[in-house]
Amino acid sequence: MEESNTIPFVDPHTHEALFNTGTDLCNANGDVICPIIDGVPRFVRSEDDYAENFGFQWNEWKDLLSDSRSTGNTKRDLLLKRTHFDQYKTEGATILECGMGGGDDTEVLLQFPFAEVHSFDLSCAVDRGRQFLNDPRLVLSQASIYDIPYADESFDFVFCHRVLQHTPDPVASLKAISRKVKPGGVLFVHCYKKSWRYLMNYKYKVRWLTKRLPQKAVFWYVQNFGRMMRKISSTLCRCGHAAAVSSNWFVPFDYFPRYGNFNEEQLLELDKLCTFDALTPAHDHPLTTRMFCKTIEEAGFRIEHLSDPPITPLLATAVRVTEAGEESQPIRQAA
Repeated sequence: MEESNTIPFVDPHTHEALFNTGTDLCNANGDVICPIIDGVPRFVRSEDDYAENFGFQWNEWKDLLSDSRSTGNTKRDLLLKRTHFDQYKTEGATILECGMGGGDDTEVLLQFPFAEVHSFDLSCAVDRGRQFLNDPRLVLSQASIYDIPYADESFDFVFCHRVLQHTPDPVASLKAISRKVKPGGVLFVHCYKKSWRYLMNYKYKVRWLTKRLPQKAVFWYVQNFGRMMRKISSTLCRCGHAAAVSSNWFVPFDYFPRYGNFNEEQLLELDKLCTFDALTPAHDHPLTTRMFCKTIEEAGFRIEHLSDPPITPLLATAVRVTEAGEESQPIRQAA
């Protein structure tokens, strides 16, 4: 933890200020609140890590979705399209990334002129971020989305991408991250959409079993059957719309006919990664559009951009308003 950062860690339960001893973060009484291991404050006990599968997958597919380490990737374009951050003033602002995974999104966020980027993850995937991301503006920690080690209303931006549905209670998670946004600040959130069409996806037919299997068993499946499953899906998709839908609903494997400028081998690895991601999480809880929007608005936000496709995902960029219903700071990007 850099002492020059303007947003300090706090005790996630009492919100007391913490002091860096070099090896631990302690409260004013000298009690150790969390150890600092390999330069990362660890607020999470191993027994509380329900996202262990993500630690495995992001350390296994460590380069595939990185714009800088994988040719043909276009994550920056995707995030700009989804977040609309180019419409807001990011220069000199602070951002909290809730659920960084291995840091592929973090890498893109660091391309914006943020003054500070604070990123945490529940799993050991944070160590992959520590390995590849070297920027003095970046502050990493291992923490729970329910016990975020920062004071409320601390950040100009809060970003949560592809995380909420994998928490035990997405509504509670959304409320927790919303509290960290300053009045006038910007919140971006993503969640799987709960609809009958999405719930027909193949994963919901088999997750009752696969989420209980050892991760290595699911990894063995994707490694050994991935090429064959991709060929089956590709053949079905050439047979018309109905067959393409059947591929998504009944073939137990993800299929991407294209992604950015990926070649065929990269697409195969993406299929494997996304299948592992679909089958292994302990939690997969989509939200309805109504509950998604209601939770954001009841937290005091005005939704400025909402993506609500027929199937998935739900995306929202929202601004937190003051009690008077007005923005308390200029967040708009100059035209």
